[in-house]
Amino acid sequence: MKKILSFMLFLSLFLLAACGDKTEENLSGDVDSTDTETAEGTEDQTDNREQEINEVIVDNENVKATLVKIVKIQDETWGNSVEVVFDITNKRDHSIEVQARSVSVDDRMIDETILSMSQEVAPGKSATAKLTIQEFEGYEFPQFEKNLEMTLYFFSWDNVDYEEEHPVSVTF
Repeated sequence: MKKILSFMLFLSLFLLAACGDKTEENLSGDVDSTDTETAEGTEDQTDNREQEINEVIVDNENVKATLVKIVKIQDETWGNSVEVVFDITNKRDHSIEVQARSVSVDDRMIDETILSMSQEVAPGKSATAKLTIQEFEGYEFPQFEKNLEMTLYFFSWDNVDYEEEHPVSVTF
């Protein structure tokens, strides 16, 4: 009897998980960066509505940060979300952490309850850092019609004297 009940519970959870419909759509825009260098390889794939930004935000002796893309995800089960994807390279000899600070969309600040981004990068390594803005009941979800502005904040738990900030600005 316990085996049948366990199987039925597993089957019902599997069916519930399969019910959600998820679609992705890239948000394209122009990036205003303090660095004049632009990454090569921007491509437009019309089949997947995939438009990558590939804009270098900063490339100095400590880090290289590239804004790769901004993807809007529509999910009936979990709600809408947007992922801002960065490629981070750590050029230092100790681990660093990168976080999103002062995030605003369409000239309005985003409540920190609906966003998250914190990525550790080991010395000499690269990592993908994703800023996720998730729709939650009771919080205003932005439309992403005008712009996205934020600060990339780099620091180290190993060296408390190291920190740097770089502005990111995307116009849609």
